[in-house]
Amino acid sequence: MEHKFITFQNTQQILQFVSSVSKLDFDVDVKYGSRMVDAKSILGVISLASFKTVEVIFHPVTDCISQLDELFELAS
Repeated sequence: MEHKFITFQNTQQILQFVSSVSKLDFDVDVKYGSRMVDAKSILGVISLASFKTVEVIFHPVTDCISQLDELFELAS
């Protein structure tokens, strides 16, 4: 399991993030405080992450590590 903190500055960044995450073959969650949503849910991420620093939790399987590296580059 990998964790990364991301701050989205606008809705377009959230849409791009969800689009990228939706292509992954493993689960990704977005967490803020005690609330957690599926990162592949546009409405969930928009409602939780707008203009806040959120924790993104990746649950990759061994053969998906390269996908995770590509997503980390997008989030930088």
